[in-house]
Amino acid sequence: MSEFPLVAIFTPVYNGDEFLEETMESVQAQTYPNLLHIIVNNASTDQTPEIISRYLNRKIPVLVHRNEETLPQRDNWNTAVGLVPEEARYIRLLCGDDTITPDSIAEMVAVAETDPDIGVVGCLHDCAGAVQDFGWPQDETIIDGIEAIRRILLGEGTLMPIQLLVRKSVADTRQPLFQPPLGGGHDMDAMLDLLTRSKFGFVHKCLAFTRIHENSVTSLTYNAASRSWTSDAMHFMTAYGPKAFGKAYEEQLLRFRRYYVRRILRWRREGGDEKMLSRHFEALETAGWTFGPVLIADATADWVFQRFGLRSNWTGYPGWQ
Repeated sequence: MSEFPLVAIFTPVYNGDEFLEETMESVQAQTYPNLLHIIVNNASTDQTPEIISRYLNRKIPVLVHRNEETLPQRDNWNTAVGLVPEEARYIRLLCGDDTITPDSIAEMVAVAETDPDIGVVGCLHDCAGAVQDFGWPQDETIIDGIEAIRRILLGEGTLMPIQLLVRKSVADTRQPLFQPPLGGGHDMDAMLDLLTRSKFGFVHKCLAFTRIHENSVTSLTYNAASRSWTSDAMHFMTAYGPKAFGKAYEEQLLRFRRYYVRRILRWRREGGDEKMLSRHFEALETAGWTFGPVLIADATADWVFQRFGLRSNWTGYPGWQ
């Protein structure tokens, strides 16, 4: 790089005093020389303000904003994005319970700067004690955005929205950046949308740590009681599948729908509550189908064909749930 463009790291936090100091320390330890750390305190009632105050005169500048009242996560994140200065070239979400390695920003910016069409950059990261294999081939650091979406939907590559670097000029094409799909996947929805008009870069090094704990927003939103990943997946299929799959879209959507219906039947047998099930009925309804005998018969017949080896089951996003 001939220059060091400004990178704005934004950290939305609510009652984060248990882990926030580690997060802020990891930003201060960055080797990259041109950073701004934006902290949005979502009306915390714990020691969060005191922790933030200890970092106001450190090496990396810290910009602090406090909400007058606690906002929903999506609105809080959009508030943080709105504080990013115009001169920033890249933005990076860093949740208040996660950390990044000292070379994280430098490595991700280095990849982004190799091609002005790169809008989103990912990396390997440690998730709850294990470095995840995200499936992106070692010999690929730049992937066409539509191709990346296709692989993500088919489970051939993994995207973790909470550990991505984004080119601000690309993010600015989507207003607001985080919008409401059916469940809580507004971050994934935003990144997939950006990939429809940019390339995907990937650093094959572990550059971050994602903490999983019972009070994290991810754990509270996506859990065994809600199965929200699957309803969000229907939104992603219908919103981005046509571009990703082209002529094969209807076939792939049908495979996913049959899988989805069987999952709903299983959840119902396992005693899933009506509120949870209604969320998934709504997802199907939004896509153009009503959960009922026709869909159940079709999904059951598909399962029989699979048992005889005549069809394959859906193995894409989120096939592991």
